[in-house]
Amino acid sequence: MCEIIFSRIFLGFPVLLWMAGGLAHASCPLELNPPRLVVRYGDSVSVNCSTSSTDHEGMGWEATFGGTGLEPDVIVVTWTVKNLTDWTIQPKCYITSKDGKQCLETFPVILYKTPDRVSISVLNHSGPMVEGTQYQLQCDIQNIAPLQNLVVKWYKGNKPLDNVIYSNISKRPEDVSATLMISPNRNDDGAQYRCRAELDLGPEGPQPHPTVTSEPLSITVHYAPEFLPGNDTVEVSAGSDVSLDCSAEGNPPPELRWTNNTAEGNANETTVGHLRTLNISRVTANATYNCTVTNRLGSITKQIHVLVDVPPQQHPTMFSTAPSTPGTMTTLPGTAKPKVVTFPLELNPPRVVVRYRDSVSVKCSTSSTDHDGMGWEATFGGTSLEQDVNVVTWTVENLTDWTIEPKCYINLNDGEQPSIVLPVILYKTPDRVSISVLNHSGPMVEGTQYQLQCDIQNITPLQNLVVK
Repeated sequence: MCEIIFSRIFLGFPVLLWMAGGLAHASCPLELNPPRLVVRYGDSVSVNCSTSSTDHEGMGWEATFGGTGLEPDVIVVTWTVKNLTDWTIQPKCYITSKDGKQCLETFPVILYKTPDRVSISVLNHSGPMVEGTQYQLQCDIQNIAPLQNLVVKWYKGNKPLDNVIYSNISKRPEDVSATLMISPNRNDDGAQYRCRAELDLGPEGPQPHPTVTSEPLSITVHYAPEFLPGNDTVEVSAGSDVSLDCSAEGNPPPELRWTNNTAEGNANETTVGHLRTLNISRVTANATYNCTVTNRLGSITKQIHVLVDVPPQQHPTMFSTAPSTPGTMTTLPGTAKPKVVTFPLELNPPRVVVRYRDSVSVKCSTSSTDHDGMGWEATFGGTSLEQDVNVVTWTVENLTDWTIEPKCYINLNDGEQPSIVLPVILYKTPDRVSISVLNHSGPMVEGTQYQLQCDIQNITPLQNLVVK
């Protein structure tokens, strides 16, 4: 059994609610097509309201715009507005039964408007940014509705950074701002930031979502100088020309200054972009050059060592023309000249860099035929005196001596014993590299300074280590 009760009055008529099984619920024989609508501000709208009931006096629409009077003997009425501009409109379709009772359905309509302008700026700052400093970007969105459907999206280039949503319920257009904190580094120099206002209006809304994007904001990042990878040691033959590379990058571009411990050779500088080169002609002696690059954010210096490789035949060894005994002095005739003997030994390779526990093999050769034999002296891999040879090889299968200094020697027939030491660098990569925060655990707080520590265990040689 159903009982009619009257809950309120609409258009001067009581609104029907049906009581069934003790629970009151709306039972209105009306259907809206479409059931809900999303409309752009100023666009037209048209919605049909139909009924399956034949036992009614008439039906119609009540609305601030597009309302109709009571239309008798119809089963469909249409609500139409050519230019919808009422932000709070709530159209209602109603039907009146023959006994004067009335029920209604409210049509859900969302009126939206894309922003007039979206712009991006840096708060409380102008000009270049400094690496490692925090800055706040602001996105200003003018005259957009509804606010609860707005999503502000941040981008660096094409990379998404952050999304901002709003819980405020507002049907009318508003101005709104969103912010983003950034801490740029040198790789961000020239980066472009954008913000985008997007209206997510649900499945009934337009697809893709209506969006308006700001013009890009390009940033300039200033940072202290940093050397580009390059050799710290350069080997050159005596009398040759050499170019030393002191390439560095920084913003503003750093100034460069060369100093050295000798006036040897003629030098001039060339600069092409980041490349900074010192060209030296006719080098004859070992030298160390200091390269210093400076801008307003910092100054760094590195040393470049020039090693002059003198060919073996240019290493003279002076020997007396007659043997001397203790307590005697040999006097040469005024016309006599010392005998110059070419240095008889050559190493191949001339120096080695070996990983700890790896094998190593170096040949020592001579062009002299006037000798009693040759060999290697070393804590590991040494050889006895080998006769009738012009090559002896120093070999170690598992090199573990950090201070080893292998020496190749030759016994000349006149009793002299020239020798040459092989430069060996034995290196070992670290067992472990780890990073930690000193004197702190847990989350960090924005704007607070913290100290990170990199621990490197069991590495050698230390003078060749670069921690990045």
